[in-house]
Amino acid sequence: MSRTRVTQKYLAVAIILLFLGTCIISATGQDAKKSSLPTTGGNWLYVGGSGSGNYTKIQDAIDNAIEGDTVFVYSGWYNESIMINKSIVVCGEDQNTTFVIGGNTSEIVRIDDTSAVFKKFTVERQYNEFVNGIYISDCWSVNITENTVKSCEYGILITSSESLIVSKNTILDCSYGIVNVIIGNVTITQNTIDGNGEGSGIELQAALFKNYIKRNSITNNSIGINLMFTLFTVVQENNLFENQQQAFFTSSFFSKWQQNYWNRSHLLPKIIPGQFGGMMIHKRIPFLNFDWRPAQEPNDIPGIS
Repeated sequence: MSRTRVTQKYLAVAIILLFLGTCIISATGQDAKKSSLPTTGGNWLYVGGSGSGNYTKIQDAIDNAIEGDTVFVYSGWYNESIMINKSIVVCGEDQNTTFVIGGNTSEIVRIDDTSAVFKKFTVERQYNEFVNGIYISDCWSVNITENTVKSCEYGILITSSESLIVSKNTILDCSYGIVNVIIGNVTITQNTIDGNGEGSGIELQAALFKNYIKRNSITNNSIGINLMFTLFTVVQENNLFENQQQAFFTSSFFSKWQQNYWNRSHLLPKIIPGQFGGMMIHKRIPFLNFDWRPAQEPNDIPGIS
């Protein structure tokens, strides 16, 4: 699938959704480590560590990898920004001890026009206050899992992509947690998002097909979950704590809010405020969704205390 086809497909979706909203108004010793990582048919390239021939930079290993290879990164501090533009696995030794520290680029990790796996890293900005942690563009079948992203403008930003899984990540002190623009068939699950109070914890914009926001812990954001011009979104069994507004939607249709915990127990259905309106018409019509059976206590989410 080419970048042009994916972009054209989702730009068309965005136009349809916007129109719908408007119409409503009017290396070595690695065998043991391999066993716990995704199996691929390609070669293994190693970064860091003490093995003979290991790379010192992650990007150098990625540049020399081919489709199906695995780049394994030993624990350590890697002062670089990286680009993944081929179907490979890039895996850190340990999420808490394998650091990618970005410099003055717009994003620390960029995944572009491919399918890939990126897992078990801590991604953190060094200088640039407005750098994005992980940016995914024009991709399909990407898996982002078991990462920590700290102190970035956007923790994980996804655009013009489909069939992604974003799971078991921790987003700390970022202005926006996980933001998706022009996407479809995305699953966001078992993530911990503790924001800095400025933006959304999880946000979907111009999203078609079924997208799932399930079993996430979302804390200390301006809006916990924000849906804008979406269709068929399932929001289920999330825990929302101490957000300025727990949830909001704009011109989003056929959403299902199910068994979420809304900062406290609710004996009655939880009201989710929203509005109908298009970007081309400034008038807004207030509207409501409901979580008919909100959770009475925080949902038990594996791996999240």
